[in-house]
Amino acid sequence: LKNIESKDSSMTRLTQINQEYGEISGNIKKAKMELEKLGSTLTELKHVEGYVTELEHIQENVYNRDGPVGKSLRSWALEIISQKASEYLEKLNTKIQRISLSEKTRDVNISCYSRNTTLDLESLSGGEQVSVALALRLGMSHLLGASNLNFMILDEPTAHLDSERRKSLVNVLSQLTNLKEDDSSMQFIIITHDAEIFDDSSVENIYKFESNPNGTVISRL
Repeated sequence: LKNIESKDSSMTRLTQINQEYGEISGNIKKAKMELEKLGSTLTELKHVEGYVTELEHIQENVYNRDGPVGKSLRSWALEIISQKASEYLEKLNTKIQRISLSEKTRDVNISCYSRNTTLDLESLSGGEQVSVALALRLGMSHLLGASNLNFMILDEPTAHLDSERRKSLVNVLSQLTNLKEDDSSMQFIIITHDAEIFDDSSVENIYKFESNPNGTVISRL
């Protein structure tokens, strides 16, 4: 009888062991499946990491101000502006034959030349300084417009200029409008509160705008 009870107990224990084994085997299979999924996810994450690294590299080289692309674009733009500004200075018959822009740290250095001599900006006359400033703006306009520049609107161009430079500005603009070459002559519309700059000038049409209770009155001077 004892042997029978012992045998039954052993069978019961064996059944329990088989059940536990089955559960453990099932858990192992589930764990293997999870590991396979994690392995696939890890592979995808490595690909994503590679893409992120490439994007950071592109951002560093293309969008960074101090990256090679940014420096190259600025160098190209400064060269174009320098070339166009020099062409305008030549037409204005100043002693300045060439102007050159170069990048210096986070600023732009302006160099003027007469033949092979470097001219100090402070040594230039008021009219010459105005000519340089206007030539640079025309050069920038050429770069931005990417076409033949023959018309420009100047809004308060005499702001912060003394009386000598205000008169010089009008004279310089008059020279540009009187150029004989059809592809070089320009037209300007000047918006200003300094009406005296047009005294003794060759400006063709001057209009005065005045406000009154009934609106704006426009008169030709």
